[in-house]
Amino acid sequence: MVIHLILLLLFMENMETIERQIKEELKSMDQRLEDLEEKMTSIDTKLSQVIDGILGNPLTKEGGMVSDIKTLKVEIEILKSKLEQQEDFKNRVLWTVGIIVAIAAFIQFATGIYKNLQQ
Repeated sequence: MVIHLILLLLFMENMETIERQIKEELKSMDQRLEDLEEKMTSIDTKLSQVIDGILGNPLTKEGGMVSDIKTLKVEIEILKSKLEQQEDFKNRVLWTVGIIVAIAAFIQFATGIYKNLQQ
């Protein structure tokens, strides 16, 4: 009977040790879970900032990069249009100058022929 009692005491002591280890492991797991939740919250915050930077923030009415790109596209189209207008103007001026020079050359040629005919 004494042996049974000793074995029972040893078993109970061993159970208490196991119970303490389990409680310590549970505390450790709780701490890791809290750490992971903090990291996830931090990542979520940073992701929200990135999304706001790219797409814009509807609350603050900031456009973000997408809005900036759209604005730049419009401005590029305006600049292309102005450049085409300048090219057209330059071509018209060149043709006008060319025609005037050709007419002047023709008049000079005709005047020379007329003078030769008069002599």
